[in-house]
Amino acid sequence: MKIKKSDTRLGYFDNDLGKTILNFPVVGIGASAGGLEALQEFFKNMIPKPDAAFVIIQHLSPDYKSFMNELLSRYTSIKIEIVTDGMALKSNCIYLIPPKMNMTIFHGVLYLNELSATRTLNLPIDIFFRSLAKDQEKNAVGIILSGAGSDGTLGIKAIKEFGGMTMAQDEKSAKFESMPHSSIFTGMVDIIMPPKQLAKELINYIKHPFVKENGHIESILASEQSQLSKVIAILSETKNVDFSCYKENTIIRRLEKRLSLNRFEKIEEYIKFLINNSKEINILFNELLIGVTRFFRDEAAFNSLKNLVISKIIESSLPNKEIRIWVAACSTGEEAYSLAILFKECMIELNIKRDIKIFATDLDTNSLEYASSGFYPDNIVSDVSADRLSKYFSKREGGYQVNDSIRTMIVFARQNIINDPPFSRLDLISCRNFLIYVNPETQQKIFSLFNIALNENGHLFLGSSESLGNMSEGYKSIDNKSKIFQKLLNYKPTIPSNLKRSSDFKQYPEILHVSSLTKNRKVNNRFLEVLFDQIMIDYLPPSVVIDENYDVLHTINNVNDYLSIPSGQITINLLKMLSKENSIFVSSLIRRAAKSNDVLILENVESKIIGKQLCLSCKKITDKLNGNIYYIVSFNEKDLSNSTIKPSKTGKLNIQMHYNERIDELEKELQVKSESLQATVEELETSNEELQSSNEELIASNEELQSTNEELQSVNEELYTVNSEHIRKIEELTELTSDVENLLKNTQIGTLYLDQHLVIRKINDVASKLTNIISTDIGRPLKHLSLNNFDTNLISEIERVSYDLQLFEKEIIDNKGKCYLMSIIPYRTVDNAVEGIIVTFVNITKLKREEALKLASEARYRSYIEVTGQIGWVTNAKGEIVEDVPSLRKFTGQSFNEVKGIGWTKALHPDDLDRTLTTWNNSVLKKTPYEIEYRMLRFDGIYRYLLARGFPIFNEDNSILEWVGTCIDITERKLAEEQLIRSEKELKKAQQITHIGSWHLDLATNEVQWTEELYKMYGFDPSQPPPPYTEHQKLFTDESWETLSTSLASTRSTGIPYELELKTLRIDGSNGWMWVRGETILDKEGKTIGLWGAAQDITDRKRVESALEMGGMSWWEWDCEFNKFKTGTAKYSMLGYTKEEIGNGFEAWTKYIHPDDYPKAMTAMKDHLEGKADNYFIEYWIKHKNGNYLWCRDKGAIVGRNEHGKPKLLRGIVMNITNEKRE
Repeated sequence: MKIKKSDTRLGYFDNDLGKTILNFPVVGIGASAGGLEALQEFFKNMIPKPDAAFVIIQHLSPDYKSFMNELLSRYTSIKIEIVTDGMALKSNCIYLIPPKMNMTIFHGVLYLNELSATRTLNLPIDIFFRSLAKDQEKNAVGIILSGAGSDGTLGIKAIKEFGGMTMAQDEKSAKFESMPHSSIFTGMVDIIMPPKQLAKELINYIKHPFVKENGHIESILASEQSQLSKVIAILSETKNVDFSCYKENTIIRRLEKRLSLNRFEKIEEYIKFLINNSKEINILFNELLIGVTRFFRDEAAFNSLKNLVISKIIESSLPNKEIRIWVAACSTGEEAYSLAILFKECMIELNIKRDIKIFATDLDTNSLEYASSGFYPDNIVSDVSADRLSKYFSKREGGYQVNDSIRTMIVFARQNIINDPPFSRLDLISCRNFLIYVNPETQQKIFSLFNIALNENGHLFLGSSESLGNMSEGYKSIDNKSKIFQKLLNYKPTIPSNLKRSSDFKQYPEILHVSSLTKNRKVNNRFLEVLFDQIMIDYLPPSVVIDENYDVLHTINNVNDYLSIPSGQITINLLKMLSKENSIFVSSLIRRAAKSNDVLILENVESKIIGKQLCLSCKKITDKLNGNIYYIVSFNEKDLSNSTIKPSKTGKLNIQMHYNERIDELEKELQVKSESLQATVEELETSNEELQSSNEELIASNEELQSTNEELQSVNEELYTVNSEHIRKIEELTELTSDVENLLKNTQIGTLYLDQHLVIRKINDVASKLTNIISTDIGRPLKHLSLNNFDTNLISEIERVSYDLQLFEKEIIDNKGKCYLMSIIPYRTVDNAVEGIIVTFVNITKLKREEALKLASEARYRSYIEVTGQIGWVTNAKGEIVEDVPSLRKFTGQSFNEVKGIGWTKALHPDDLDRTLTTWNNSVLKKTPYEIEYRMLRFDGIYRYLLARGFPIFNEDNSILEWVGTCIDITERKLAEEQLIRSEKELKKAQQITHIGSWHLDLATNEVQWTEELYKMYGFDPSQPPPPYTEHQKLFTDESWETLSTSLASTRSTGIPYELELKTLRIDGSNGWMWVRGETILDKEGKTIGLWGAAQDITDRKRVESALEMGGMSWWEWDCEFNKFKTGTAKYSMLGYTKEEIGNGFEAWTKYIHPDDYPKAMTAMKDHLEGKADNYFIEYWIKHKNGNYLWCRDKGAIVGRNEHGKPKLLRGIVMNITNEKRE
């Protein structure tokens, strides 16, 4: 992708960051289901010129046009743009992501990437927020509004990491709370409010001087060194964490944001607020910890680590030796789990099993608790491959749980990496993206500690932006790009001793009482503590205070000469800090002191650490308030005669006696251990036999499971194939249903569908008018209705066909004199099962008239032929014309010479010639009457259908004298028959119907499944799961939802399917209409276990009707040939009449026109019908039911003519213009 440079007038190039930072904040807004209302409320309360750019990221359907531009423009005057690739951001603009795209930002320019055709979980909000965080850093603002899922959570964490500001809609005001909840749960959202308040808070934030001065290189806070020291001192005192080792710029950025969010312009004001607000102290503390990470962050670096380091560590390790790894500053644990997965994968690939121990430490206890739980949201799929998810995670509601095989490899613990002792004997240390925040001196100290903690040839893994600095001579680069280094053997690091320390809070008298926020001490108590500490220093030898578990609680004076920190995991157990010999003496001394209230002393104890003999003393102390017992153990190199510790007369112990007693104790313990060991060995032998047996059973079971797994795999592949076929079938059925619906709507064949119980399933307009069945009767039994029976009992005939399954046809005449061919046909499925009845009505009025005319015409022609011999012919016995046939020659235009003999056959249509000659010759041979239809070329070059009939005239001897015959032109009848055949074919198509399985509801789980068509209707992104049924109410208007709920309940109880027209609420806020059909799914016992059905978008049809009504208009249609007049409901409403009061026919409406305007209206219609005017247009007064007259403008035109070219059908629009006339 070619990168375009940003307009330098809109931003500045930051040399330190190496990127263009815009002069205004960039606000990314993530919204999904229910987000339209939140966006409208947000921008409704946003000022017209906020001096920021807004980028809205939604979950859009790839096949559905978004109306967000139009819908949002009603609530804000801010300019709205649909993003195109390479579009540079400008202030005071709203940018909308187009469908089928993901979007990123680079140097202040938006870039689009088309979604892949494969259907995978897409996280467009995370994708944009992450790029926004990297590109604009503290200039970025991330807002999460209503939506389903967890998209945006990782993006919010990224924005927080780079110093940006984060906001989220509070869960109570969100229609769909999943997305806001997931972001809030991270603890990294700065402001949580309803959309209205979010807009106001954002305005305050943007207008703050620190945000407006974003482009300045020198920060306002940079000159406030003493004030910064005060803030660091407050945190040091309240949180016991020294932030003076952090880079000054890091602290300043966080402080700027806190001042902006709390609306302080001066740091002095903020410090006063901070001193008296423990909540703000916690927030600032967490801001500075910068606890952001993710799985396999910088995947290329992790792959390099796996191939270059981890595999070699495992290969070179000893079977009985533990592999030790330290993940320093682990935050929420993703990196620790990533390393555990890599070690697990390498062991599997190398077929080597080792004991892996990963120590993951951090200063933030909340992050450690989160990491220890091992549960992460759904959006980790963008960082963890599907293969790793399936192997090392278990899917749970709302996210993924780390499997025990990975979790048990890791120990999470709190540790201050700067001040606390490091772990030891480490094979690998990972410390990524923490060191960039601390100053160079601290970095040097940490690198020195790492060098000491690592084994020979141990490895160090750093973040992509970090380097070794002055410590590069202590490490060898393995992969400089991936920041992988190896410890050098001969390097002896030095730990800096002159590290900068935070200013003591005692230097600032005005904040002395800040300690009361966390410690709740009074001044007098503090004085006593200081006094007590001084007395212990002056009068007590080096001592330690321990509890009953030997854990050190407090030290007095310098005990470093007598204690040492053991290698391995950090411990505060006194006995483990002593040499093996001295720990025996001290433990014995403590046990004796536990049984006495005296000071016990053990003299002449050799200390190998200092090379001198010691006098050890121990005194038991009991807390009278809670009964807890403590011990003071003192180390004295001098004679106790000069010590403040005075033993009792029996307090001194002989060391030899102590040795003897200890030997006796150990011998007794050894005896007990030996006996116990023998019993344990016997138990283990028994257990081993049982385990051997169990192992054999498990092997057999494993083989069975393997076989079963292979079978399941085969079944899975078959199911996948079947599913693909089903998808194709659904597409075919959808297309077929659309064709059938269109055919039913537009054909002139009336069609009525009944189920097996003669319940009405579907009916079109033609059949509705003939039978008096209306659309609201759908779903009712036919027997419950009063029908037009014509001259037959319709219900009885339908029942008979339902019983004997034989076609019934009858010609019927309606009350207007029109003739129809009524057919009652069994409805058969593809497998020939009868599942209902179809009744069709074919209008054959014209055909019947033509047949009658043709019969009369034929009679006249026969009579004329008998008298005049017109179109008659005579042949000899052989069938040859020998006499002139004027009527035939007149018809064909041939001469006598051309028609004589069998020359007349040259006028026959080539396709009919052989058939005609064969039939004629057979009749001549058999002496039977002759009758045939064929096409003959008329004199004008047009083939006409003729019905030829011939009769033999016999002699007395029964021989043929001659043949006499006639030819009748039956072309019109043949055309009518062809029309009838075409009508029958259309009828056959109309009889083919199916159901669209576009939705499915499982009543046991309330789980809903949609096909792609429903996603389009509701405007949802097909890559996201549909909302549960409990949230479907939000997808319909209240009236439609009530109708749907009632129908669902009725269908569940009765089993009778329903068909409805419902008004929907799409995700983008627009309304739609859909036709819905639903029916029950039964189990083997006949119990309803679910519902399924079909849906069709009828929005366009409803929109046209609604648009006319809203404009004060109504449509009309007049079949002037049969005087059939139809109009929309709006015209009835316009005049105040009901449909029954008006009646039918053109005259039923024109009678209400004012007498003065009636002649003009009739003249205008007549002129248009006669072709004198291009259209029918007239304005007239028309009478309202209340007696008043309204002004109407009526306009229409001919849209259909009959076969003679005469007007047949007119359509038009009538509009109420009374108000217009008054103006």
